[in-house]
Amino acid sequence: MEIDLESIWKNLFNNVLLIGGTMTVEPILYPKKVALGAGIVGGIAGGAVMYGVMSIVMTQIGMGANCFAIIMGLITGQSYENALGPGITAHFLTSIAIGVAFGAIITTKKFQIRGFGKGIGLGVATGIIAFAVIFLPIAMTVLPPHVMDIMKMMPMGNIQGNMQAGSMNEQSSMQENSMNKGEMNTSEMNKQGTAGGTAMPEKSAMDEKMKMEQMDKMITDETQKMFPLILAGALVSHIAFGAALGAVVTSIVRKKEKDLHSKNLQ
Repeated sequence: MEIDLESIWKNLFNNVLLIGGTMTVEPILYPKKVALGAGIVGGIAGGAVMYGVMSIVMTQIGMGANCFAIIMGLITGQSYENALGPGITAHFLTSIAIGVAFGAIITTKKFQIRGFGKGIGLGVATGIIAFAVIFLPIAMTVLPPHVMDIMKMMPMGNIQGNMQAGSMNEQSSMQENSMNKGEMNTSEMNKQGTAGGTAMPEKSAMDEKMKMEQMDKMITDETQKMFPLILAGALVSHIAFGAALGAVVTSIVRKKEKDLHSKNLQ
């Protein structure tokens, strides 16, 4: 089933116009190139605001302020060590592209901006559309594996801090089992002799494998717990992106409108 993105975009914008009661079609007083340029500037500003919000969200869930950009970099095919720069670039290029699309939309008579209320409303609508059309498909497909990859790359202390509440009982149980196994009778160890010495490396390898399996399971469980928080944070950040986009674009086009009006009066 194909999704008609243009219809979704226009219907949502129409709802914003109806709520604002600004269905009167008037001549546009700002040139198209001004609207597109304002869209670029607004996209950069909105991208910065969105990055800040996502950094706060990622920090709160214990993944680090730059993890949002690192995930973007991983999605573009970069390694973990080299993902930060390309991730930031991809984020802002996407923000600029959305800003340009927004600038093109507001050059039509129906969506022309004449006040901050309408401009911010259209911007928020754009942010929500971007969340639904761009972010959600990525979040439902490629995002979870990359989140798990980042958690595996994180220092052990950070992972244990994130999982401390859920893993305390398991760690206590493992320690008790280890102590019980360590209370071997000296005479039994002497009887085992060389056979016991040969078995120790095999036992250590098995213990290490079990620890890795338990760690993978804990990371999977923790990712599932984090995912709704990441989605909620992403929605809030896209709304903030749209509000910043609308506010910046409105301020630019209104200033240009006033300049042109003053020039015409002279």
